[in-house]
Amino acid sequence: MNVKLVHWLITVSLAIVIVIFALNNRTPVEVDLFPFGLVIAWPLFVFVFLGMGIGAVIGLIMAWISGHPARKTSRDRKTRIRELERQVETLQSSADSSTQLTPIRPPALLE
Repeated sequence: MNVKLVHWLITVSLAIVIVIFALNNRTPVEVDLFPFGLVIAWPLFVFVFLGMGIGAVIGLIMAWISGHPARKTSRDRKTRIRELERQVETLQSSADSSTQLTPIRPPALLE
């Protein structure tokens, strides 16, 4: 089965589930933000989606932070590879210029 088709099937089915959830949870819910004395009355699906969005952002930040050592190692290795490639080019150019082929005369045979 085509990967794009599977991707679209999952995306469309997930979108349908989200729309149905939002339509079924339109009743207002009061949320009291205690220390601030603020009461917010929004539909339930707004709070659910807001919580999921905040969770996704926190998860992305944590994944980005945990990937730092791997990114640093990759960056260091790329730098080292560039240094070694420059050394190889320098050595090849110096080897090419220093090894001029000069014809060798065979020793004279019984002159």
